[in-house]
Amino acid sequence: MRILLFSLLIVFSTSLSAQNLKGSWLLAYIKAIPPEMDMGQLKYSEDGSSDEKAFVEPGLMLLTVLSDSKAESFYSDVKESWTMKSDGANVMFESLQDTLYGTVNKEGMMVLKSTIDENPTTEYFFAHYSPETPSIGLPNTSWAANGNSGFFENKTFEFRPKGELFIWENGRHEKREFYTHKLGDFMAIEFSSEVLTSGFGIIYLEKNEGQKLTGVSFLSLEEGAFPVKSQVTFTKK
Repeated sequence: MRILLFSLLIVFSTSLSAQNLKGSWLLAYIKAIPPEMDMGQLKYSEDGSSDEKAFVEPGLMLLTVLSDSKAESFYSDVKESWTMKSDGANVMFESLQDTLYGTVNKEGMMVLKSTIDENPTTEYFFAHYSPETPSIGLPNTSWAANGNSGFFENKTFEFRPKGELFIWENGRHEKREFYTHKLGDFMAIEFSSEVLTSGFGIIYLEKNEGQKLTGVSFLSLEEGAFPVKSQVTFTKK
């Protein structure tokens, strides 16, 4: 069954022969189209015609392709090993719990589906990621933020004890929460915000230069809009 599924994908995808999948990929966001009721039954649209109805939220996972046949992933502190197959047009990852399959789109993102998802429209969008920064302590620190998404500019992130976060702007603050997630040797920051359409965001840290942190985030500020990549810079105050 899996071999047949893998073969059928060839017709619908672009070639990966020139793509180098080795390295790390972060789960940028997850897209799913909710089903509609049709004659008393739930019906899923898989042709992309209902993208305007899609539910999109940030993802949290680090997938690292180690070789032509092996990969590993981290979701928080959970590590999973995968075997990988690629036929030049498609890629498939198999673990004891799941099978992910898909291809790389024209934007260079790896778009995968899972064989265990109940909703067949769910897609996982992975982007290249080059982390250098190990996990760091954030509580009791304040950082001036900057980025190119329209969200981080002119804000200060004050990370307080017990997961409390103050996001300052123009002398006023939004009281929120934050969580840090270990992804192998690296780290992501999850934070809540009413400004974001999903209600929360993820920052994958890339580099620590002492007084400056850099990372990447995929955020959506408008309903129905797909997340936009933002390079994030934190400067310590």
